[in-house]
Amino acid sequence: MEEIESIPVAELPGINTNIPVIGKGAKGFGLFNILPDANDGVIRRSQLVFLYQGELYPSLALEALKNYMGGDIVLNVASYGVDSLFINDKNIPVDEAGRLRLNFYGKGGTFTTYSAVDVIKGRLPIEAIENKMVFIGATEKGIYDLRVTPMDPVYPGVEVHATVAANTLEDRFLIHDARVIALDIFFMLFLPIGLCLSLAWIHRTFISLVIFLVFLSFYSITNFYLFSSYNLVPSAVYPLISLLLAYLLAEAYRNLVVESKGRYLKKAFGTYVSPALVSEILKDPDRLKLGGEKREITTLFSDIRGFTSLSEKLSPEELVAILNEYLSPMTRIVLEEKGTLDKYIGDAIMVLCNAPLDLPEHPQKGCSIALRWIKELEKLNGVWKEKGYPSIAIGVGINTGDAVVGNMGADIRFDYTAIGDNVNLASRLEGMNKIYGTHIIASESTQKLVANDFLFRELDMVRVKGKENPVAIYELMDFLPADAGKQRLAAAFSEALSFYKNRNFAEAKARFDALLNEFPGDGPGILYAQRCVDYLKTPPLPDWDGVYVAKTKLPASGSLWRLSSFSLFRRLP
Repeated sequence: MEEIESIPVAELPGINTNIPVIGKGAKGFGLFNILPDANDGVIRRSQLVFLYQGELYPSLALEALKNYMGGDIVLNVASYGVDSLFINDKNIPVDEAGRLRLNFYGKGGTFTTYSAVDVIKGRLPIEAIENKMVFIGATEKGIYDLRVTPMDPVYPGVEVHATVAANTLEDRFLIHDARVIALDIFFMLFLPIGLCLSLAWIHRTFISLVIFLVFLSFYSITNFYLFSSYNLVPSAVYPLISLLLAYLLAEAYRNLVVESKGRYLKKAFGTYVSPALVSEILKDPDRLKLGGEKREITTLFSDIRGFTSLSEKLSPEELVAILNEYLSPMTRIVLEEKGTLDKYIGDAIMVLCNAPLDLPEHPQKGCSIALRWIKELEKLNGVWKEKGYPSIAIGVGINTGDAVVGNMGADIRFDYTAIGDNVNLASRLEGMNKIYGTHIIASESTQKLVANDFLFRELDMVRVKGKENPVAIYELMDFLPADAGKQRLAAAFSEALSFYKNRNFAEAKARFDALLNEFPGDGPGILYAQRCVDYLKTPPLPDWDGVYVAKTKLPASGSLWRLSSFSLFRRLP
């Protein structure tokens, strides 16, 4: 055999040969050294070739296989070590160090064992071992030829050689070749990529953990299946480590980058919109254009009537208590209807519907908020009356139209709000409630969109200061179907108003008087009855078109609103 100077095969410093009497009739000799793994001392592989003084020697099992199979051992050596090992045409899949992975059959004693005494005394039938490969060794625990294996910590050493022979004869090899290494690389690359892509769509830690465990279970089951069905031995460690690292990095990125952005958005919008809408913003932040965008919205303004005089009657503590008791339920109503609380302006409230996220039925939501405000205020007035506090009234203005919405302000301080003529109009409609003695005034653009859902009555055509075109305004009276009394009031007012528009002021006056007899204290009826009296005394010009011209410019969004010295308030959570 050609001398070999350096290959990664176990090299022995010396060899103890058999005594001549025992070895005299042997057909061959093999080394029975069993080398455990250096890390933990467990036998997982069997060394089939050994290097001694530049020559390679077979193990006991390999020599026994050669003689049993009647062939020669062919060992191919490359620069990196053992390339292949054959007996006849049977390839034994050893690694570069000449070691074979053992596919154990079970614990010690799995192989059929016969007593040496029975053999010596002829008590063992020849058929029991005829044409069989027999290994002679000690199996008693007291002799200490025992090895630690993954299957049994007291595994007889002779059965290790028997396992090598049985694996070879039955082709029951554990395979870890280039194909399995490629499979390991595939799992190490694509499992983490698949996990990261899956986690990119998930924004909850618990669900992310579940997905990670699913990937982990998938690989563990796949690994077990490949081993149990095909005797493949893919790595059980490196793909799992790559999965764990991918999960930890994805979670770190989500917490450091994505969730920090989510916390910013939650902080920015948590006081404006309902928790459900905040969740939608966090799921898809790209839907939110923080720099500003033009979109159709429904804007509401509400204001407490006579707040200045009210603040003069109450102590600062009482005023703050009333404001908090008033703003709390009003804000909850906004959030329940999925509106956006834009801001508190002293005792006033500004609300946006359909911003920052889409709210398809935003005109309906705006009207619903306004009516619920009025009903809630009735309950609050009842509570305050029992406490000895004065009752309060509010006016609400509603308008639907295009506006620019977004974060506006300075670099160091900005707010999410809306600007534009349609926002200003909603503010001015709120102020007109004082003129008509109403609670809620909506523009024609809102009324047209929700006429089938709410009861309205047309109030007037007005030309607000700064506007050329007149605007039809309506009082929002109730949800549909409304009670019979409100429906009669709306119908009677509409009939009287038609006479008024046709310049038949005498008939209109009679109709409004009849209306006030049935509904005394109706603000619009009182206003129009007086207008009819005035026009009967001084008829309008021939080109009169029935449009009322607002004499003053009512406050608009962004204007300086009146604040009494005691109008302190807190922003609600």
